Amino acid sequence: MMAKKSRDREIIQEASKVFLLDKFVCNFISSNWIDNKKSINKQSKELGVHRHILTKIKDVDGYRIPMSTLAIMCFYKKISLSDFFRLIEEKHGSKINDDFVAKSKDIV
Repeated sequence: MMAKKSRDREIIQEASKVFLLDKFVCNFISSNWIDNKKSINKQSKELGVHRHILTKIKDVDGYRIPMSTLAIMCFYKKISLSDFFRLIEEKHGSKINDDFVAKSKDIV
């Protein structure tokens, strides 16, 4: 962690890992299953998850989506997990591994 001063408070930058597979999964869901023209509440019901989950998924870096959450969403979309990952593999192929990128966020 790295600290820096900002006027009258200290901001701590915390580095975290964003695994590429999580990012690929979240980006796929965001671009294919989430419609920005629909309300987030309605879509959260359609996908069987809390609206905060969809907000996290829509983040440009995604988040570490639990397998159970992904399984619920796939159930509601009527797609098996294996078919879902086949779609991810078709799109990203050899880029799927355990690599990650560093992401830092400010904590006040």
